[in-house]
Amino acid sequence: MIFVFSDFGVNGPYSGTMRSVVMRHAPDVPVCDLMCDAPDRNPKAASYLLAALCREFQEGDVVLAVVDPGVGSARKGVVVEADGVSFVGPDNGLFEMVIRRAKNVKLKVIDWMPDGASASFHGRDIFGPVASWLATNQEFEAHGIPLDQRFGLAKEWPDELAEVIYVDPYGNLMTGLFARSKDEKITINKHVLSGARTFSDVPSGTAFHYGNSVGLCEVAVNCGHADQMMGAAIGTRVDAN
Repeated sequence: MIFVFSDFGVNGPYSGTMRSVVMRHAPDVPVCDLMCDAPDRNPKAASYLLAALCREFQEGDVVLAVVDPGVGSARKGVVVEADGVSFVGPDNGLFEMVIRRAKNVKLKVIDWMPDGASASFHGRDIFGPVASWLATNQEFEAHGIPLDQRFGLAKEWPDELAEVIYVDPYGNLMTGLFARSKDEKITINKHVLSGARTFSDVPSGTAFHYGNSVGLCEVAVNCGHADQMMGAAIGTRVDAN
C-alpha cells in the first residue's frame, strides 16, 4: 500500500495531481490518503506527527511524504527504509523522528531527475514516481549514504516536542509530547490542565489532556474547541509539569 502524507490541503490541484501520478505508475497498488493537512511548510512539526502515525504501517508499505518549503533548493530527495517501510520525500527533517524511533534504518539519496521536472513540484515529478516504483519493486537511480549525513539541523531536535503540532477540525490540540499520566498536569498559555481518560470523563466545556489514539498528549475541550479556549495554534508551547 502507498500512504500519502502532505501539507497540500484539500483545495487546489496539488493533492489530486500527485495522487494521479502515483496511481498511473502503480495502478494495482492501493493508495491511501493518510492526511493532506499536515502542518504546512513546517517539516519539524510534521516530523513528530508522521512518526506517531507509523503504527498504521506494515512491512512493504510505502509512505509518500511531502512537506517541502525548500522545494527546488539544494536539499536532497531521499528514501528512508525504516523497519521494512519505505518513506519517500525531501531531506529537510521530515523523516527525523521516523529515523530515530526505528530499529533498522537505511538512507538513500534519489539521483533520478526527469527531463522537464518542475522546480516547485517535486512531489509530482520526483517523489510520486519513486514511491510508485518502490511499491512495485522497480529500480531507479539512487545511492546509499550514512545516516549522519542527513539534514543536519534536525539532529538537534528534541525527542519530544513541547509544542502543538496539529489542530484537528474539532479544535483539539495534538502535541509533540508522548501521552502523560492522568495525574500529571500540563500548562498551555497559562491554562493548567488535568488529565482524563477520554471526553466523557469530564463535564461539558471542560478542558483536559489525554493520551490520544496515536500515543501523543492531546489537549481537548469536551464539546468545545480547545484552540479557541486556549488561544493556541501550531507552535504554541506546552509545558508538562
